[in-house]
Amino acid sequence: MQNQQLLIKQVLSDKKATDIVVFDFKGGLFIHETMIVASVNNTRLLDAISDYVMDALEAKDYPIHHVEGDAECGWILIDTPEILIHLFLEDSRAFYQLDQLWADKKVETYVD
Repeated sequence: MQNQQLLIKQVLSDKKATDIVVFDFKGGLFIHETMIVASVNNTRLLDAISDYVMDALEAKDYPIHHVEGDAECGWILIDTPEILIHLFLEDSRAFYQLDQLWADKKVETYVD
């Protein structure tokens, strides 16, 4: 899973996502072991980055269960067996406040 997590973080960083944060849910009651949250500053970039992440996962044969949301609503969720990826427009991220909700699970802020 570490390779998958690193791949996701690198794609997000390379494609100009910002404020990339990793939350660790191992040993808890959460279905996923890890959640990655990142922000982008416009809908076109949100849509493109979600495609880049999915393409990178598929190229390495990492399964994707499903995808929810779209760029127009400001939030895209990519669900893999071990990692849940939330991609937000900056305003949507501030509104939903997942960072505050899961602050006790925060592991790292990714800086490339």
